[in-house]
Amino acid sequence: MRAAIVLATLVIGLAGCVSAPDEAPDWADDGGYPSLREVPRGTSANTDAAYWTAVQADLTLAGEEVRNNPRSAPASETESPTEFLEQARRELEATRLSHESN
Repeated sequence: MRAAIVLATLVIGLAGCVSAPDEAPDWADDGGYPSLREVPRGTSANTDAAYWTAVQADLTLAGEEVRNNPRSAPASETESPTEFLEQARRELEATRLSHESN
């Protein structure tokens, strides 16, 4: 049964490929390839110094906000990953047991 479904899917897929129209996109020339004469030689990038100064100021401000966030502080020496994992395991086990039927 599975083989018949797979075979039917392949036949439908191949039929779709064969019947697809062979039309060139608008950007293609008569041979079906883009014209290299239409490739832009310049750039449209914003190279204004004032713009990049403003971008740098925004990034610096965002970096300060991240550094000042209490969650960005490193873990204290008293906290250990092992203790965290053990506590998480205990909480997961308690949750699992609370959902079991008695």
